[in-house]
Amino acid sequence: MSQHAKGQQYPWIAAAVATLTGIATCSSFWYLHHRRVVNKLEQKWNQERQAERTGRIRAEVKLRTASKQASENDGNNMTIKRIGTVVSPYTKRMGTPRQGALVPASRAFVQLSIPMVTLDGLDQYRHAWLIFEFHANTDLAESKKTKIRPPRGGGIKVGQLATRSPHRPNALGLSLVKIERLDIPNKRFYVSALDLCNGTPIYDIKPCVPWDVPGKFDGLPLKVPDWVDGDDALSQVSFTESAEVKLRTMISNKLLDPLYTTKNDGLAEGAMETLKQVLAQDPRASRKRGTSTRTTEASYRIVFCQTEVEFRVIEGNVEVINVVPADFSDEDFVDGIPLSKTHDAKQTKP
Repeated sequence: MSQHAKGQQYPWIAAAVATLTGIATCSSFWYLHHRRVVNKLEQKWNQERQAERTGRIRAEVKLRTASKQASENDGNNMTIKRIGTVVSPYTKRMGTPRQGALVPASRAFVQLSIPMVTLDGLDQYRHAWLIFEFHANTDLAESKKTKIRPPRGGGIKVGQLATRSPHRPNALGLSLVKIERLDIPNKRFYVSALDLCNGTPIYDIKPCVPWDVPGKFDGLPLKVPDWVDGDDALSQVSFTESAEVKLRTMISNKLLDPLYTTKNDGLAEGAMETLKQVLAQDPRASRKRGTSTRTTEASYRIVFCQTEVEFRVIEGNVEVINVVPADFSDEDFVDGIPLSKTHDAKQTKP
């Protein structure tokens, strides 16, 4: 039987075929129309996205230009942001080492406020540079002083930028530290051989490479003035038995937190070694250096974490005689740093 005959015998089959053919044709037209609509939308969105990106870039350029112009009108200032804060045992400026390499036993960390992934790979280096702010300066930023007397200069005056003084046109410093470890969960960068006060703002961290060392690029040795090269370290630092016991008590009372809290880490030994290296540099005022006291005369104190360490200097030797909780009730504070009424190691009369 022919197809035509079937169609006549079964008219519903012809109707079904016609319906399906129509649906298929409509579906094809609908798909093509939909595809054209989608393509037009995609093209429109891409154009809008590109325009938005171009506009954003232009806006950023305009903002940057305006910022530079504002800086030029305001003395070419640069805006930088803090990326971390130092946690160190040096609660005050007095007693803080003048160079970290002089106290290699010191321990500290930078509490970071940026993602730890930015430090990924830093632990493959041994040393790093910290760019920081001398945030506890009490002098005015607009000071006209151009020359200063370095504490170890014996009274000579040199240009402000020929020293490592914290009092500079911009209160920025550069410190070389030894890398210890990265604590990713707590966002901490542990270092040693540090010379920064507790609370110091950190603005940048850069790995130290061999080319940073003088002589690597020109073969010439480092050159410094005689007053910088002089060795004025005191010959010996010791703890009395009572002072050592009190230091251990301070650790047990958590007054050296958070740097001396790990169990079985030689806490007292580590703290004592750091203090010995600090005191060997004679943290007293420059007018007091080179002088001696007798056991019946005045002693001196520096702050270490939340304790005050009392010591005497006798014939070039330092003797630590007491360690007590620090009392800040009569202190003035600048940016969280307690300051003595004088900036010297505090003198305690008998």
